[in-house]
Amino acid sequence: MALTPEQIARQLEDIGTNLPETINSAIASAADIAIEEVKRGMPSDSGALKQSLKARIVDGQFLGVTMLDYGWFQNFGVAGTKNEKVQFGVSDIVAEFLPPRTGATYSFDPSKKMIGGDLPFGVRVSIHQKGLTGKQFIDMEALTDRVVELVNQNLEL
Repeated sequence: MALTPEQIARQLEDIGTNLPETINSAIASAADIAIEEVKRGMPSDSGALKQSLKARIVDGQFLGVTMLDYGWFQNFGVAGTKNEKVQFGVSDIVAEFLPPRTGATYSFDPSKKMIGGDLPFGVRVSIHQKGLTGKQFIDMEALTDRVVELVNQNLEL
């Protein structure tokens, strides 16, 4: 028995009404999974930083990651005033909200004697002079690709 056009139209009336919630839920779940994968790859001594790592989702769109500010410096590395550690270029995504002072990498200001913060005086002076080695625990482009992959795998329409 074939359906009439009116019967087909009635069956299709509600199609897609839950789609935005489904997509939003899929994006949030995918972002959470991807963030947990990043956390597993972080150094074991990064407790506070690891706990601060969260997906930033606004209006159902994955916009990136939030974390304690020093995490970005640990991720990309920072050149010291007396020598340089291994550094990585700051991605365009991160440079939009936390740009390097000059160039494409982070560096400490040589006109200052030390960095601020809660660490003991000697440690802050040492870090300022020696810099920070980049850990490269998060790659924003790869993370975004992973979220898209997970959404595509798990979205149920």
